[in-house]
Amino acid sequence: MIDPDSRILIVDDEADLRALLSARLKALGLRADQAKNGQEAMGKLAEKPFDLVLLDILMPEMDGYSVLSAIKSDSRFHDIPVIVISAVDEMDSVVRCIQIGAEDYLPKPFNHTLLKARIEASLERKHLRDQEQALMRDIERERQKSDNLLLNIMPESIAGRLKAGEHVIANTHDAVTVMFTDIVNFTDLSNQITAQELVQRLNPIVSKFDELAVLFGVEKIKTIGDGVMLVCGLPLPNENHARIIAKLALRLQTEIGQYSLVGQAPLELRIGIHSGPVVAGVIGSQKLSYDLWGATVNIASRMESQGVHGKIQVSEATYRLIKDEFTFEERGRIAVRGMGEMTAYILVGEVNPD
Repeated sequence: MIDPDSRILIVDDEADLRALLSARLKALGLRADQAKNGQEAMGKLAEKPFDLVLLDILMPEMDGYSVLSAIKSDSRFHDIPVIVISAVDEMDSVVRCIQIGAEDYLPKPFNHTLLKARIEASLERKHLRDQEQALMRDIERERQKSDNLLLNIMPESIAGRLKAGEHVIANTHDAVTVMFTDIVNFTDLSNQITAQELVQRLNPIVSKFDELAVLFGVEKIKTIGDGVMLVCGLPLPNENHARIIAKLALRLQTEIGQYSLVGQAPLELRIGIHSGPVVAGVIGSQKLSYDLWGATVNIASRMESQGVHGKIQVSEATYRLIKDEFTFEERGRIAVRGMGEMTAYILVGEVNPD
């Protein structure tokens, strides 16, 4: 069945033939436009979409072969089917048109029944091609959504390895710096507002973490409630991993302090940092997760959970890496759960801030 919305362009230098074809198409319930030469035809094609072109060969200025070549070489038009209707019925002409890309070829004077059948078949094929292309665009959009989702939960290089077919991804990284953050008194504050208000106010805060992670070139591993875990030095090594995390921690203190959950009271972060080796990899089959394991992760977590409200607490390992570039206050020996006693420092600021 012919789609009545199909638009056909008739290209012929003979006005009588254009009128005849227009009448035939109108009888079929189709919309037709006319062009008296090749130049005019190309202009009309550029102005609005067409589903089929009926094309003469012998025309002044720009013959049908040139029009056909121009249509098939232009990405805007090459999917439009072209039926050549010409008094030139030599086999060489037929072959030439088909080789250039014509859908069909009818000699003049044409048989009206045959023309109707050829038009219906060409429009049906065009409709099927349009459906196929629309499906491919939908598939590409979904693939892009899937890729973007994967990039939201793991580094780009790891996502690439998964897409390439790797099933087990696990790597040891000898030198990274891990940071844990937590909003001070979050539980008490969250109990004072509704769940919807909590999510609305927490979302821009977590989004700020995302923004700064990208800005500083670190990986945000995960968000757990109001807590965020970040790391620098993987998947690609970075010899400045401790310095970058320290600068990010100081920036976070300033940025997050501009937000509030209840009233006007500014939020405070408790931040813990430790440097050392980790194992990083992808786990899960249905819900994939890129995560870190090892003592370094545990110590960084303890530096945060056993830290000081509104302060950035770092381990001695991190302190030694950046002690010449930042100012610290020594907190002294603290009992770290599961680790025994450790020396901790409070990061205060940069020696020579940028």
